[in-house]
Amino acid sequence: MPVYDLDHVTLGVRHLYESAERLRRETGLRSHEGGWLAVMPTAHRVIPLPGDAFINVESVIDHHAELPPEIGAFRTWFEETTRRGDHWMTWNLRARSYADLEDVARRFGGEVVTAPGALRPDGTSSTTVMAPGNAALTWARGLPNWYYHEDLDQHPARRAPMTHERPLLAVAWLELGGDPAEVEDHLGPETFRALPLRFVGGTPGLRGLGLTTEDGAEIAIRAASGAAGLAELAAR
Repeated sequence: MPVYDLDHVTLGVRHLYESAERLRRETGLRSHEGGWLAVMPTAHRVIPLPGDAFINVESVIDHHAELPPEIGAFRTWFEETTRRGDHWMTWNLRARSYADLEDVARRFGGEVVTAPGALRPDGTSSTTVMAPGNAALTWARGLPNWYYHEDLDQHPARRAPMTHERPLLAVAWLELGGDPAEVEDHLGPETFRALPLRFVGGTPGLRGLGLTTEDGAEIAIRAASGAAGLAELAAR
């Protein structure tokens, strides 16, 4: 099986701008405008990380839009969850080729989903290319989806290069709950060995992200996982 790379992790927050600024004060990590989604009432800011990965800091921005029932239920869940504090919503991998992404879709009996991505204040937009396409198979179980970026120069981690207040060297670890065997089966053994994963027990989902800085220090960002709530939402 191919080896896949870490693409991004999503941190759900109550107030997009205050939370991004709070993270900067606490960690020295700067962010840039990521844009908003036309089909979801959310927007995000991007914290670039080494290895063409990023933290997607995301919040609800439209609390009153008339939405289809399933999206309205998601908005309500997101608002109620982040009102209780920051939550890790998802973590996601990146396929190195479109063929690898197609392999992911076949393996899970899903599909490659191509959809409009973020709209940005400068008038540009992105396209999301993802598999297997069913959040109940992945995010609700605390497991990743896969993304493909044809032009990595337009990847969110590269579009606005920045030096953090504490320059970064590497993603040191991802802290996960759940069963390591289930995660390995989902990722494939090659990727499981290649990623800096460590397990803390308890319910599935991302719990923490560790970064090493150029001066040898470590930045740790921890939050509760939203996976269990996503599973309840998917079941409804």
